[in-house]
Amino acid sequence: MGSQEKPVGNKRYIIETSLMAIVGLPILMQVAVFTIVQLSLSELLASALASLITLPIGYLWAKKNNLPSSFFARYLPVLIPLIYCLLLWSLAMFIGKGDFTHSVFEYFMLLIFPFLGTSLIAIFTGQLWITILMPLIGYLCFALGLAIGTKKLGKNMSVTRGRLPVLGLCSALLILTACQGYQRETHLVTENSALTVNETISLWDYAPFKKEGSRLTALSSPATINIDNEWPRVDGATAAYPIYASAVQALYQGLDYNSVDPYIASRRTPEAYKALIAGKTDLIFAAQPSEQQKKLAAENGLTLTMVPLAQEAFVFIANKDNPVKNLSVEQIRAIYAGQINNWQEVGGENWDIIGYQRPEGSGSQTTMLAKVMQETKMRQPLESEVAAGMGGLIRRVANYQNTTNALGYSFRYYASQMNHNDQLQLLSVNGIAPTPENIRNGSYPFSVNVYMITAGQPTPNTQKLMDWFLSPQGQKLVEDVGYVPVRPTK
Repeated sequence: MGSQEKPVGNKRYIIETSLMAIVGLPILMQVAVFTIVQLSLSELLASALASLITLPIGYLWAKKNNLPSSFFARYLPVLIPLIYCLLLWSLAMFIGKGDFTHSVFEYFMLLIFPFLGTSLIAIFTGQLWITILMPLIGYLCFALGLAIGTKKLGKNMSVTRGRLPVLGLCSALLILTACQGYQRETHLVTENSALTVNETISLWDYAPFKKEGSRLTALSSPATINIDNEWPRVDGATAAYPIYASAVQALYQGLDYNSVDPYIASRRTPEAYKALIAGKTDLIFAAQPSEQQKKLAAENGLTLTMVPLAQEAFVFIANKDNPVKNLSVEQIRAIYAGQINNWQEVGGENWDIIGYQRPEGSGSQTTMLAKVMQETKMRQPLESEVAAGMGGLIRRVANYQNTTNALGYSFRYYASQMNHNDQLQLLSVNGIAPTPENIRNGSYPFSVNVYMITAGQPTPNTQKLMDWFLSPQGQKLVEDVGYVPVRPTK
């Protein structure tokens, strides 16, 4: 008779504990986290404390119930959701490459439906990893509470049947946490505004027809052409803006500060190419297009025509206190391929090299891939987390942080004049400095062109403007702004 009642008791325990794990614990933890958040604690701390309340619940659950003698009957109701969460986290890490903020966590929250409320908190705060981590900690603490309760009741199991499986799950959780923590430590940086060298700056000082405080370059002689109607819409890279904004101010007649906006913009390279291909602008000034930008033009039945306007140097920047003043092309390539990781390997101090990159499609990144890396694959870029409104945090390629062990790249004019920083140095490459003379004679290894780019047939006034830029007066303006002209100015 007794042998028949025991399975029934096990079945009832399994059903009740399963309901507790799937319904009761999520509700308790979410009520707790919403309550704790009201105490102005961080979402991380609130989630951790809310998860820990399952430990005493597990202890009381063990004392209240007639525990099965079988390990699997006793722990299976809580181990199944725990293992389920571990598998989800492992899969999320694999898909998101260890990125806590990857959108995969948003999708996975639907697979942990009882924790949907907590998942929404995670999305609104940007702490997407809470979606999976909180259930993991909660179920693990509940299982530990059960184990402690059974020990107090004198119903311990053998090490093999009881503790080892729990220790295995704990180890798996710690390994996942360590792997993801390592990924954040090595690939995620915190941006400091005092150290940041952005490739986006205010162009207020370069606005055409501004009456006071303008940094635009005036023509050295009366304009040889004027455009007084059907003004070409121009756009381009930030670093090229002083060139074409100076030309707009000198050549566009009949416009003023309030009416010029529809005809000039600086969307930066990726967006400028998109605007050109979409027909929103007539002419852009930028570095050569990326393969993706060429493909986008072709998909729209357009061919990008590039006319060199100026010569420029693609430069590598470091902190002025870094004793390394020169790198070879091979060393730069090896650094950004992940083969050289310490400044000591290139003649510097024993510091890790923090190599910053630029976003895909930007002029700097396109030039880096085409001119420097060529067929060599670049390492994964450093990233930072930035707020994105109610969408929480998003990852982006980190801006250059001018610490003593940092390395970055840009264009000479932008880094040395437009966004000058006394704490930066421009490195020589193969022993050759990026000076105007070395750009002009072609000895600097990474001399590049700034292009005027059209998509399809240019309008008559667009062609007129392009021809002027290649005239002696236009090339003199290029030189006066601070670039190296492509044609003689005298």
